[in-house]
Amino acid sequence: MSFIKSKLSMGIITFLIVSSLAISIPLLTRKAPHHEIPDGLIIPGTAAAFQIDGAVNTAFGSYTPSQLDYTPSIKVTEIKSNLANVDLQGMDIPQDVRGMLEQYGFALVDEGYDDIYQLYEDPQEGTPKFVTADLCLHAYHVLYDITLRILEGESFFYDFEQMLIALRNAQISLNATISESIVHDAINKNVAYLSVMLYLLNDTNVIPSEVESLTNAELAKIDAGERDDSAIFGYEEDYTQYTIRGHYTRNDLLGNYFKAMMYAGRISYLLQSPTDDPAMGIEHTRMALLLISSFDTSIGPNTVWDYWDKVYEPTVFYVGASDDLTAAEYYEIWQNQGSPEGDNLAEESVITSFIDEAKTYRKPQINSMFIYDAYEHENVTQGFRLMGQRFIPDSYIFQQLVHNKVGGRFFPNGLDIFSVFGSSRAAYYMQSENDSYPDYNDQIHKLRDEFGDLTEYDWTQNLYWLWLYSFFPLLRPATEGYPGFMKNDAWTDKALMTSLASWAELRHDTILYAKQSYTYETSAPPLMNGYVEPYPEVYSRLSSLVRLMSEGLNSRGLLLDRFESKLLGLGDIFDNLTVISIKELENEPLTDDDINFINWAGFRIAGFATFNDPEADPWVSETDERMAVIADVHTDPNSGRVLEVGSGDPYTIYVIVQDHKGKLRLTKGGTFSYFEFKHPMNDRLTDEQWQDMIDNNPPDIPEWMNNILPITENIIVTPMFLRKKDE
Repeated sequence: MSFIKSKLSMGIITFLIVSSLAISIPLLTRKAPHHEIPDGLIIPGTAAAFQIDGAVNTAFGSYTPSQLDYTPSIKVTEIKSNLANVDLQGMDIPQDVRGMLEQYGFALVDEGYDDIYQLYEDPQEGTPKFVTADLCLHAYHVLYDITLRILEGESFFYDFEQMLIALRNAQISLNATISESIVHDAINKNVAYLSVMLYLLNDTNVIPSEVESLTNAELAKIDAGERDDSAIFGYEEDYTQYTIRGHYTRNDLLGNYFKAMMYAGRISYLLQSPTDDPAMGIEHTRMALLLISSFDTSIGPNTVWDYWDKVYEPTVFYVGASDDLTAAEYYEIWQNQGSPEGDNLAEESVITSFIDEAKTYRKPQINSMFIYDAYEHENVTQGFRLMGQRFIPDSYIFQQLVHNKVGGRFFPNGLDIFSVFGSSRAAYYMQSENDSYPDYNDQIHKLRDEFGDLTEYDWTQNLYWLWLYSFFPLLRPATEGYPGFMKNDAWTDKALMTSLASWAELRHDTILYAKQSYTYETSAPPLMNGYVEPYPEVYSRLSSLVRLMSEGLNSRGLLLDRFESKLLGLGDIFDNLTVISIKELENEPLTDDDINFINWAGFRIAGFATFNDPEADPWVSETDERMAVIADVHTDPNSGRVLEVGSGDPYTIYVIVQDHKGKLRLTKGGTFSYFEFKHPMNDRLTDEQWQDMIDNNPPDIPEWMNNILPITENIIVTPMFLRKKDE
């Protein structure tokens, strides 16, 4: 397996997070040519142009894509002035919205809804429904997020605690057999390290008196939440990362788990120091080998390894593999070196021999530490983490597009990711970066080549990668045969907004595990004619994704009954939406059953994607009743700020659709909204703070969303139309 390697130039302190590419990406060293961006197409050879054609057997189950074969065949009916030939289906539309509908065929309006399900909650109220990809992607986010938090609260928390207790007891017992003072000191630091996590999990876990002072010093730094040197490990740590956020604010147990797991994921036993000091590497490695020697400790009929696996492997399925060397890899090297233990580890030559071999193993691809760009982060951050944060492709992209890969560029942009994946619109909006940063163009094309070379095994390696793969079809602009409302840049931008907002929900759900980059969510009325947003590939991929998720959880004994019914129920809905959207594209008439299904689809999706049963109560709160979520995705220590991305309250979307006879009708549905802005790193936002900010002091929407049309008083006219809540 090959991994991308980077060289850091001299100069500025950078805060980078790179994760080891858990995929095979070829090393490209040639200078990338300047490619012209094709007008209205996916950029050739990029990730979004890739399609999985056959079943893929993964470590967790089988991913089976549907084979879709259809030809879009709609002959567009032009919209007449003042919507004269459009059946409004009983809706009263303001004149300014009519203007947007006449010009674009759709309009987005902020009507004050808190959650997208509210737009679909009453199938009998008579509004013709427009079922969006946004609704389906949000439903998957909810299931992904809540199943993860239930597993964390009901399983991972206790398994992690038992593992830590066993390791600490083993280290304390080992210390009683040691005569070398340097080994005593190393074990005491391990005991303090483990005690920090145990106390963060549950403050009734008693801290051993021998390490009480050291443990409390580290806990105080975590509570202070600033940049500071670790009391145990000596290097500078970003303690702002321990601010509880994401879904971990929902109760105290999840919050405690967040802090303890963040410590296990960020704190590293380094092979050398961030300033290339070999003494720190020797000390850390001695500590690591003493800890690794305790992994065979029994916990009842099992060992520490079994409990480590119970926590690590399911999170690999959800998010991905550790970017840093794992306990298993260190154990392998330790065995290769003859399994030195106890007082034998006082010998420096024993440690340096281990370090020499460990340095030949994979290096981290995302840097999550404070380092100066005079050093190569792949070397000075290489080491072992107990539950290392995971390689995720978007953080890797960010890492490659900020200083010092792109000199002087300290913040990435969400559009960078989708430009790399192949969106011509995202690339169009980011073209100005070439003028500001001469290195940007070469890097963006290098990344497009790298991700364009990935295979079905890369994209199916875990749920995180497959979530990204599922919304790639949204990046493809509509061509001949598609509905009229889709055949303009405004709709392409709307689809890009959907992709960004779904990605923001993904980052929110995985904020603990994902390795963030640093710069170096009666009588019935007459049946109304609704419509499905025609992205059959999106619904088909989501169906395959939820079925793999069900199979993968089942393979680990984690498929609770309430998970299975919801996942498979959503899969069936996605299958039906696939079939109906193909009918629409091929200009076939919809049956009464199809129309009825569309009318009820949003209501049914909401039912499968919500957890109202008493067993879920501890893991949800009032915050979950609202759609808006936030995640910090990149840290720049030079400015002391982070990049926050979030979904806001949903927009109402009005869309003029066309039936098989060419008749135009108005429909109504819901979409994401998307925000992206910089914020102080010592105030990383929680969902609760973000929802309050939306209500009282919302940030501006991204500039590119205002690109097509100017902003007028109280009305934002962009690739979409937004009406302010207070109108």
